Amino acid sequence: MNNKLIALAVAASVTAGLAAPLAANAGVQSKWFGFSQIKAESLSQDKPNDGLVFGADRVRIGYKLKDGNVFGGLQVDFNETDATAGAAGATLDKIIKDAFAGYKFSNAASVKLGQFKTPVGMDFNLSGKKLDITKRGMEKKLVLERAAGAMLSGRKIAGGIGYDLFYGNPSDRSSAFGSGTTGKDNTIAARVSYDMGKLMHAELSYGSSATSASGSSDYDVIDFAMAYKRGPITGKFEYIKGDNVKNVTNDKEDVWFLHLGYQFSKMFEGIIRHYQASRSPASGTSTDLGNTYLGANIFLGSNKTNGRLQLNYVVVSGDDIDATTTYNGTAKGYTDSAILVQYQVSF
Repeated sequence: MNNKLIALAVAASVTAGLAAPLAANAGVQSKWFGFSQIKAESLSQDKPNDGLVFGADRVRIGYKLKDGNVFGGLQVDFNETDATAGAAGATLDKIIKDAFAGYKFSNAASVKLGQFKTPVGMDFNLSGKKLDITKRGMEKKLVLERAAGAMLSGRKIAGGIGYDLFYGNPSDRSSAFGSGTTGKDNTIAARVSYDMGKLMHAELSYGSSATSASGSSDYDVIDFAMAYKRGPITGKFEYIKGDNVKNVTNDKEDVWFLHLGYQFSKMFEGIIRHYQASRSPASGTSTDLGNTYLGANIFLGSNKTNGRLQLNYVVVSGDDIDATTTYNGTAKGYTDSAILVQYQVSF
């Protein structure tokens, strides 16, 4: 007991000592954040266990820090294990989502080092607590995901032009990438974007994750996306195409989605989103799969991310589990109808 009291006293004194200089430096801005997404699902495709199942999609906490032109951040997900992602060790343990530090020279140039999302995929680069539907979309499996490396970025150039240039380790966390050797193989990605205030956003990106494995090819991906918001209406479109999926030469897969949302009131938004995926393997039969989300977002908290209730019903089309040919692509979707409910709290 005495040891615990001594440890508490030491911790309190150290905290007080650190807090004083931080308070004196008015330029330092730090912000903690976190969110939990509690889910309930009924999946008719899961025949042995097709009842109501409870769980959590994300349980995260992190911080962002800014001191003049210096910035940094950390985000962890307690819903993940701490096992290293990727045999080559190209990324940090899975429990760590983001860990980065950077310096902003101007709007036209800032440098970020560490592990973070690569600049391919509009919806993928949206925070998990701001998603329009309960799940990441089918296109998420084709992005380069997170990787450790360096990125040069610019925003608000000539009014609304932005860019990102990334160079880093192999994209071991990407479902569409097979394997690479850290220090020998690398990931590159580039994105250009244009923003017209909050009215419209458009972006075009390209990425490639190299592999030196014998008989394999580099994974290449392109993405085009647009978002529009005016009054109560929200519209989104995204198309992503992957070549040499999982480093198999000429294995191709693409996904697109179209989204429409309408804010009926401060508390209620109706949405409809359709995903369409298709795969053309290097050999074998081409397949396709469609998922249509019909749903509602109900905002019960002080803002749109705190106390949010999401309700989705998924309608399936294409080569699903009841068809002669089952969709066999990397992009994962529902192969039979599903009811999805998620309640989120955040700070």
